[in-house]
Amino acid sequence: MSREKRAEKHMAPETKKKKRRGLWWKIPVWIVIIAAVLAISAMAVNYGVSLHLRHYISGFDSVDYTGVDRVVPEIDPETGYYTFTTDRDLKIMMLTDIHLGGGFWSREKDRKTVYEVITMLQKEKPDLVILDGDNTFAVPGPVYNGGGTLNNYMAARDVISIFNHEGVYFTTVFGNHDTEVFDYTGRQKLGELYMNDKFEYCIFDQNYTDGGELPSVTNQIIQVKNTKGELTKAILLVDSNAYVDNSIQAVLDWNYDIIRDGTVDWAAESLKKLGSPETVAFFHIPTSEFRIAYEDLENNGWKDTKDTKYISGVWDELVDETTHSRIWHGGITKEGPLADIDKFFETLGPDGMNVLEACYCGHDHVNNAAVNYKGVDLCYGYSVDNLAYKDINYSGAQRGATIITIGADGKRKTEYKNAYKDYGVPADEFVDVYTDHLLYKESKPEGVLMP
Repeated sequence: MSREKRAEKHMAPETKKKKRRGLWWKIPVWIVIIAAVLAISAMAVNYGVSLHLRHYISGFDSVDYTGVDRVVPEIDPETGYYTFTTDRDLKIMMLTDIHLGGGFWSREKDRKTVYEVITMLQKEKPDLVILDGDNTFAVPGPVYNGGGTLNNYMAARDVISIFNHEGVYFTTVFGNHDTEVFDYTGRQKLGELYMNDKFEYCIFDQNYTDGGELPSVTNQIIQVKNTKGELTKAILLVDSNAYVDNSIQAVLDWNYDIIRDGTVDWAAESLKKLGSPETVAFFHIPTSEFRIAYEDLENNGWKDTKDTKYISGVWDELVDETTHSRIWHGGITKEGPLADIDKFFETLGPDGMNVLEACYCGHDHVNNAAVNYKGVDLCYGYSVDNLAYKDINYSGAQRGATIITIGADGKRKTEYKNAYKDYGVPADEFVDVYTDHLLYKESKPEGVLMP
């Protein structure tokens, strides 16, 4: 028996108890130390992954605009809005739900996303890219298919690096995943990142914020003019926000926020000052009118009705057992008439100012339907998401870009272009991608319109 053991054997019982009791405080201390070491290590690894991704981005050639009569946006001295002035067609590429994870767990899928986005940019050579929300997906991984980092600021820098390196003018609205409840950076600070002067090609400007606890920050108006100085189109970027409050429960319940009244009032007043021009709106989370139009067609056996005309595309989201919906619109958990959830459509649409020509949204990653509801085009965009849904990185039918062309006469055209079929992205570059069927084909009810 060792000297220490013999000494402990002859200790008084009270002394033995004190010695044993004195060991317990060390356990939580070591737990905290280990947790801190793991957290710091994870941050260091994810930062290294982010730097590697930006290095990967810098390895691509910039978009070659040689031979293109490029339109450079300028600030209108009268309104303070960015303005595109041209007598030719203005080409806008809408990209939605890029979902860059920005961390260790998503590193290969992030590379796949970067490759797809840059390939589409180089082939299309757009005048302007509008990011329609959920640019990032900085959530825990691999449990939630996230990147394994909560640093949405760093992930947003990665997204910005794509377009700044490629030399393509772009702006953005935010979605529900750009600022998660557990992310490091709030909505206002993230908006300020996009407005940083060092990003030469980012023209995001915060024309309005409600300044609330969960502020609406990505509200912007962009003007399209001809060389006579005539305003041919107003592009309205609207913050559809994220969740109704900053709680985990709101996230788990998918309790999405709406376009708030203050934002609607700002948009209405601003457009009146511009002479109430024809307006094309972009926001991430669809308004309830997307659901109303869907139900209108569904109830009429998928034939056009007095209010709703089918244009193209499909609704391929999984049906929710509670709401029986394929449309994850803002205020989806609210009770009462769908049309009363917010006043955006009522204020700017045909029953109000009658300036709203079209609305483009994202959010439902595999919905790409377009309809005309009461004279207003309601359009989902093709998504880019390789991350958020299980095995979505294998599905190529819904992945691509939405091209909106605005002519000098103000006429608008919308085209859906698939990343693989139309832009030639190799379907086997990272994983084997199928393009012959939809992600949730087996769950689609009989009779839903197909492309």
